[in-house]
Amino acid sequence: MAGPMGALLNLWGRKRQSAPPVEEALPVLDSATLLHPHRSQLAAIRQLVGVPRAHWEAFYATVFEAYAGFVQQLPASEAHHHAGPGGMLAHGLEVVREALKLRRGRLLPSGAAAEELATRQDLWTYATATAALLHDIGKPVTDQRVRLYDRQGREIGWWDPWDGPLSLDGNWYRVVFVRERRHRFHEQVPPLLVRFILPQRGLGWLASDAEVFAAWLAAISGDADRAGVLSELVLQADGLSVASDLVGAPTRMSLAKRKPLSARLLTGLRYLLDQDALPLNRPGAAGWRLDDDLWLVSKRALDSLREHLNQEGQEGVPTRNDRLMDELQQHGLLTPTGDRAVWTVLVTTGDWSQQLTVLRFPVQTLWPDPDARPPVFEGTVTPVVDKPGGAVQEERQDSSAQTSPQDQRLETTNERDPYTGGVGDSPMIAVDSPSPAPGDASPMATGGGPISGSQETDTPADDDDPGRRFLVWLREGLASGTLAINTVHARIHTVPEGLLLVSPGIFKDFDRENWSLAQKRFQKLKLHQRTPQATNIWSYQVKGERKQSRINGILIPEPQQALGLRLPPPNPHLSRKE
Repeated sequence: MAGPMGALLNLWGRKRQSAPPVEEALPVLDSATLLHPHRSQLAAIRQLVGVPRAHWEAFYATVFEAYAGFVQQLPASEAHHHAGPGGMLAHGLEVVREALKLRRGRLLPSGAAAEELATRQDLWTYATATAALLHDIGKPVTDQRVRLYDRQGREIGWWDPWDGPLSLDGNWYRVVFVRERRHRFHEQVPPLLVRFILPQRGLGWLASDAEVFAAWLAAISGDADRAGVLSELVLQADGLSVASDLVGAPTRMSLAKRKPLSARLLTGLRYLLDQDALPLNRPGAAGWRLDDDLWLVSKRALDSLREHLNQEGQEGVPTRNDRLMDELQQHGLLTPTGDRAVWTVLVTTGDWSQQLTVLRFPVQTLWPDPDARPPVFEGTVTPVVDKPGGAVQEERQDSSAQTSPQDQRLETTNERDPYTGGVGDSPMIAVDSPSPAPGDASPMATGGGPISGSQETDTPADDDDPGRRFLVWLREGLASGTLAINTVHARIHTVPEGLLLVSPGIFKDFDRENWSLAQKRFQKLKLHQRTPQATNIWSYQVKGERKQSRINGILIPEPQQALGLRLPPPNPHLSRKE
């Protein structure tokens, strides 16, 4: 029915459907309705873009409308930033705005003449805005599934993002999160979905400049190295948006109005676990889940949590681990042993066993939803308690006798690790620790074993040298199993020629801010072998079951002498490129 009466009836019909027919279902809305709450955000973006109205309508407004129709009210994450309804749309627009603000301080392309800058500035701005908007659009493909319903609440199937916007199907929808999703896999998907968001003329404009188009494609594919400055703008803007949402208020507002630190610590820890940044349930992992408890290697977990929060731009994060533990313990987020937060436990699975210092978290605190919890560890975690008189009591926790087989599963080899024939675990590493002669320094005092042909001990000044501190960190990490070796995500691999340290990744793991100095000082120790071209970096070919890739790193030709460790056999999937 056309005319005012038809419009009135349509409005009345929509109001009657305002109550969802299915619990937690969201209505499918048109783009104008979805964008209405973001009018001020769009106005700010338009001002930053600074193009005529006709250009705005043709190249920008159509993009935002298509994006809103595609993502509807999907959240940006399950339990991290922008986790509520409409989070993905709000986050996308925030990242666009922040990226454009950052872009105003850059002359693009770098080093170009004034005439060229003026000619290409609008195209670089368009590339920045669209790359920022598209950076998370792969999540409905990789991280989420959307169940569709008709007006009466009857299921009509799953939404297939490859068929087009969500707005084309159904009247209601519910979001289900994929449990065993691959970390950051969503970053590779946007190029395949561009056709639903950008108009043809927008793609043609980007493709008209080879330099811009190459950087833009790399940016929306998650290839930060090739995207260069465009990726820097998007990543920095993304961090600003994430930090603003997680603290509960923009960074310029008072701390009193922000989310409590304890809540941000819990959110950050849950995110690291869900993204497999803290791997679980295998030798060399960061933690192990029993029925009701999650045991996390204390230093590794707290260092990763602090780095994660700092990268998000969050303020007020303690720089010391004891302060972080106090905050977690004070708010009842972890289970203490007596009045201490740190437990000593013996972790055992198969023929692998390791004594570690860990934190104990109630599983329900991290994952209130039982379906979101990771599988149970197929092994034991045995708290070791000192008793009066020097006796040791072991409280054994064995998951296998209390859980069903499906809850005890480990992730399969092919899913976890295309390199090795095992489960992607850090292989056993033996420590050579001969007793020092009287007056000699212990191996740990000299950086974890011999550092050269001499047996000289270090002076106190050497303890502050970042190269020697890196060597100690490397040895302790390998000996304790907290640093992975020969796995798909490892920064360390044994090769026929020695030990390969993936660079600069391993040094960034050691010290994110001062990694370059640590690498330079480590090279001064002259434990590594230089290439025939007199450079420090070797290149190795990686051959997996489905693909080939390349990694670069520093080669230590005599690692057992340098580290005092007996290392596992060479990774069979690595071969040196001549």
